[in-house]
Amino acid sequence: MGQIHLLYRVKYFTFIQVLLGTILFVRADAQTEHWDTYMAKFGDKPGSVLVDMGYKDAAPDSRYPFLVVTGPRSQDCNKQKLPANEEIGRMEEMLDATTSFITGVTAKVLVGTFTYNCERLNYYYVKDTAGVRYAIMRLYNRNYPNYEYAINMKADREWSVYRTFLYPGDETLNWMENDKIITKMLQQGDSLTQPRDINFELYFKTDTGRQSFVGFMKEKGYKTDTTQISQSPNVPYELVLTKHASVKMDTINEMTQEIKTGLKKYNSIYVGWNAPLKPLPTK
Repeated sequence: MGQIHLLYRVKYFTFIQVLLGTILFVRADAQTEHWDTYMAKFGDKPGSVLVDMGYKDAAPDSRYPFLVVTGPRSQDCNKQKLPANEEIGRMEEMLDATTSFITGVTAKVLVGTFTYNCERLNYYYVKDTAGVRYAIMRLYNRNYPNYEYAINMKADREWSVYRTFLYPGDETLNWMENDKIITKMLQQGDSLTQPRDINFELYFKTDTGRQSFVGFMKEKGYKTDTTQISQSPNVPYELVLTKHASVKMDTINEMTQEIKTGLKKYNSIYVGWNAPLKPLPTK
């Protein structure tokens, strides 16, 4: 599909809000699933990826060597070629029915959903593809005859589609982490209009590595707020860096990416960042 560029989710808030609400409600009873979402630009169009992050460490699972990609084409799309809000519930119903039909044919795991170019596709890894195509065709022909749909199947023993397409890359993961913190600050009443000290928490395996990193980051305008011994035996040397800046997505993304890139030279762990709330003064 060409080069992938991350998009800020707020540009499509209504769509994502409905999409997430539906998916998380349907799967609220699943204890082992860890669903998250992001939007990106695939080629010249935006797309939404909803992915079960919980399979990252387990992939590939040799019990499910085949990939099945299937889903309906929306009959009503907006200008971005994303399904209109009125269509999302109907498409979710179809995907749930598809999941039930596949379950009756073969063992499977649902690892993600991709919404792009008026289509909403579920990604399944299955034990066996025999009978899957027929089951899906029967479902659509009988229950949804007015909808076009896609069915694609292939061997993917390495789960490469999950690992390299659905699962977010480093840049996207960084954005998702920052977006969650900023969203929580907004929910707590922060206006995000006032600059403040932003604190970044890190842990190092050696004090030498910590001190070297402090010197490196001071050249980039960061100050040392805390250096102490933590309770973790593997990375016992804590470091909190601060920088006075605005809490804006572009700014935060640049700083966190800068810190993470610098940390690659050391035996260290990036924990996250926080900042004091600064709501607008009440009149």
